[in-house]
Amino acid sequence: MPSANAAPATDFELPAALQPADIAAAPPADPAVRGRLLRQLFVLGRSTQVSAFLAAVFTEGIFYALTRSPGVLVWAALIHLAQGLRWVGIRTNERIYPAPAFDLGQPAGAWRYLAPLTAAACAWGAAAWLLLPVAAAGTTYNTILVVLVFGMLAGSIPAIAPSPAAIVLWLTPVTLGLASRFAWAGGVEGWVLCVSTILFGTAMARFGLTQHRLLAAGLRSQIERESMGEQLLLQSRDLQRLNRERSRFFASASHDLRQPIHALALFSRALQRDLQGHAALPLADRVVEATDAVSALLNAMLDISKIEAGAVQPVIATVAIDHVFLRLAQIHGERAEAAGLSLRFHTVSEVVATDGDLVFRILSNFTDNALKYCQRGGILISARPRGDQLRLAVWDTGRGIRPEHMPLLFDEFYQVDNANRDASQGLGIGLAIVKRLAPLLGARLGVRSVPGRGSVFWMDLPRGGPMLAAAPLSPPPRDAEAPIRPAAPARAPRVLLLDDERGVGEAMRVWLQPHCERIDVTQTLEAALSRVGQADEGFDVFIVDFRLAGATNGIEATRALRARAGRMVPAILVTGDTDPARVRSAYDSGLVVLFKPVQPDHLLDTLHAALNADRELTSRA
Repeated sequence: MPSANAAPATDFELPAALQPADIAAAPPADPAVRGRLLRQLFVLGRSTQVSAFLAAVFTEGIFYALTRSPGVLVWAALIHLAQGLRWVGIRTNERIYPAPAFDLGQPAGAWRYLAPLTAAACAWGAAAWLLLPVAAAGTTYNTILVVLVFGMLAGSIPAIAPSPAAIVLWLTPVTLGLASRFAWAGGVEGWVLCVSTILFGTAMARFGLTQHRLLAAGLRSQIERESMGEQLLLQSRDLQRLNRERSRFFASASHDLRQPIHALALFSRALQRDLQGHAALPLADRVVEATDAVSALLNAMLDISKIEAGAVQPVIATVAIDHVFLRLAQIHGERAEAAGLSLRFHTVSEVVATDGDLVFRILSNFTDNALKYCQRGGILISARPRGDQLRLAVWDTGRGIRPEHMPLLFDEFYQVDNANRDASQGLGIGLAIVKRLAPLLGARLGVRSVPGRGSVFWMDLPRGGPMLAAAPLSPPPRDAEAPIRPAAPARAPRVLLLDDERGVGEAMRVWLQPHCERIDVTQTLEAALSRVGQADEGFDVFIVDFRLAGATNGIEATRALRARAGRMVPAILVTGDTDPARVRSAYDSGLVVLFKPVQPDHLLDTLHAALNADRELTSRA
């Protein structure tokens, strides 16, 4: 059997990582980025208040224990006053720009943070002057102070990174204050500590500014992603709105198109019937064929609406796969033989709990496509167990499908190699219907193809399980023959037709008139109610259009007509709507539903079936 070649891999190029040089060259932060950076500055500042307080207490405690100097107490008062100002500034900012309204940024207020921060920096810069003994600082005291201040500076960088101004205002007073004290002390040790302090402060400033650029670049990227997300959301909403408008437009256009096609189908069949034996009969036959072709296309589109409306539900039964294959042979065998193609089957003695009609419909679509695109060789329809699944596949030796077409095969109206939309190749909706039917059966679909060698379409059905034991046995298929049509009633019926389209009503009257004792055509509910009230013998059946002029629909009109008649008169609801909600409403009404354009014979058969069912119920009563 043909096997698919591996599809060529698609290469995706990922964006390069953000380099430090790119960060350094990043453009200045825009207002949105500045607002977020400012908000982060306050948030991070709030989170460091406790640690800053403890660092100050630890420092003053150590030096007071070592020196008992009054300068320690002066420094303690200065640093805690500055920390108190920071606390007030942060709390004031939270009242002015409360969360969560300003979680993503605030427009102003930087001075409330920077002014107290500068005061705290000046207090730490004065630490060397107030904490170290004036006479002789000593290596021990210098070492302790350097370790404490350098550690405090290194730990503070992440908190001030959102603001370059904060970095400068914080590091400059501390660095200069400490360095100047060591320079004043003089000596080798003093100058070494002075230079080391300046170098360390400079390194911390560079580190802080790099952190700031990274943070700003990250926020800028985040804002861009959020903006793109908002744009995508707006575009998605626009697409949804356009899709709804398109659906409404096509539903309305479909309804308006179905009306004249429905009338044309009835008129053409009536003309064909009345021209029997006339020289113009061949022309009438061509008109009927053309009308039937258009009707078939419209009804194919209707199938999708029925499935989406939930009007198609599987009837689970125990289905023998060889029975399904027999139906496929009966339907497609002659066509394959006429095309010079072999149609073979590889089956298994397997039964599954499923809907045999839906399985047949899916496989029939696969087979129809295979016959359509296969010019030589043949077609194999196979069934093979695969674990807890049964794979039903249709293989062909046709021209195959190119890889670029594969993702689109099951889309509506998509056809391979039919750019000119040749109507003889169908509408391109069969596989779209198959895609919607498969989930109803719990089935999975798949396809493989090798251009120039052929294709295989398959469906995997669940095997066995509790459903199989509980499902009723599906009967074997009958030989292919004309379907059994309901018998005409013994007495020609009296029919009331309600349709607000004059042309449609006249077409139905022309077609049904020879089969009815009486057919009254009305265009409004008021006129129909009047006819029911005036009819001495009553009507045998109502035929009502779903979409009527005014606020009343066909379902409500049927209830009103039955109420006026005083009994449950058989009713047929005819509609040209394809909107899934309206289709669902029609089926939920419990009425017999026909969709325009109705095949004339099907309309007549439905009329006879409704009358026969009503008379059978009446006789039993």
